[in-house]
Amino acid sequence: MKKLIVILAMAIAASSAAFGQMNKDEQAVRQTLNELAAAINAQDMAKLDGFYAADYVFVNQSGVKVNKTERLASVKNEKPTGVFGYENVKVRFYGNTAIVNTNVRTSAAQDPLTNQSTLVLVRNGKGWQLASAHATNVSSNQSGGAEQAIRQTMTELFAALNRGDADAAGRIYADDYQIVLENGKTVTKAERLDAMRSGALKFQSVAFDNLRIRQYGNAAIATFRNSSGRSNALGSEQENNSIGTVTLIYNGGRWQVASAHLTKPSSN
Repeated sequence: MKKLIVILAMAIAASSAAFGQMNKDEQAVRQTLNELAAAINAQDMAKLDGFYAADYVFVNQSGVKVNKTERLASVKNEKPTGVFGYENVKVRFYGNTAIVNTNVRTSAAQDPLTNQSTLVLVRNGKGWQLASAHATNVSSNQSGGAEQAIRQTMTELFAALNRGDADAAGRIYADDYQIVLENGKTVTKAERLDAMRSGALKFQSVAFDNLRIRQYGNAAIATFRNSSGRSNALGSEQENNSIGTVTLIYNGGRWQVASAHLTKPSSN
């Protein structure tokens, strides 16, 4: 009986030791990621070099394969746009290898997560090094489809224009929004919203048809035909008949219109 108790005690001790070691390994991996992110944000190339294995390979969001030298060069040469960090980190261990699934933030803290990554780290001596990384953009495809979200944005924009709601339109337009009108004039966001608020620009039942959307990561191009409704610009009422191209960007968890270009179709 005493012998059995001793064996059980030894088994429990071994399990506790293994559990404790696993926790230490996970803490070490998480600490490595925190220090790696800090080095990227600080563009500390001396520290950063030690976090990557010599044969490190990174497949970015565009599917481009990058080696260690290229990765270090990109961090060194790119102007920081905000905070880089790892979130929702999940770690699995296979001997001296750790597989990490994580969300990666590469923009300002208030912006949405930009990609989901799978990282592979290997134990090198007493520490951990990143041997491989693969990133995929996080977009509204995960919540019903980007095309549906873009169509909804366009629908909301035209609805705001029809009711003269400059505030609603302003939320849909990006800060540096510009539109090229049918006469070739370029109008900024501020100018367009001011015209709506003053009553110099009014819309009546404008709508789009034949809307076609192409998505490129966090950007999308939408083309459409506007052949219904009327508008009043500076007291001159006119029929709406134009072909439009709109560029949208995924920003702050939503799609915004960054650019628009309108052309009157040929009468031929």
